[in-house]
Amino acid sequence: MSQSAPPCLVVRGTKGFLSGAVHVLQVGESMTIGRSRSADLSMRNAERLYARDDWRILMNSEPFLSVSRHHVRIHFLHRDLVEIKDMSSNGTILDGRRIDCVAVTDLDEQPHTLRVGAREMFLLEIVSKSPATNGS
Repeated sequence: MSQSAPPCLVVRGTKGFLSGAVHVLQVGESMTIGRSRSADLSMRNAERLYARDDWRILMNSEPFLSVSRHHVRIHFLHRDLVEIKDMSSNGTILDGRRIDCVAVTDLDEQPHTLRVGAREMFLLEIVSKSPATNGS
């Protein structure tokens, strides 16, 4: 009898400086997204930012500064339960609605979109096999 792979929560950048970045969580793990280098998905570590000649200017731009150092925390509690907590003063948007702290219970049925700051967008989805990651 074969066992199915344990579920993973995939957080994938789809727009902004972190577009293309992927972070994978196992059940029980949490992560942060923000400007700080210590964030799991960090804008200061974004390859797309430093690939541009004007990266120093961009680091002082409104889209960059609209993301707090530790903007949002995502905690993967169970296949049917993901907690998302806004830790910023600028707000976090889940599926078009501003949140403070929310429990998402249907990620195994449908992916959700998360907006952090002015333009950083992420797709959150549950998968049964861990995809390749390409960095925070």
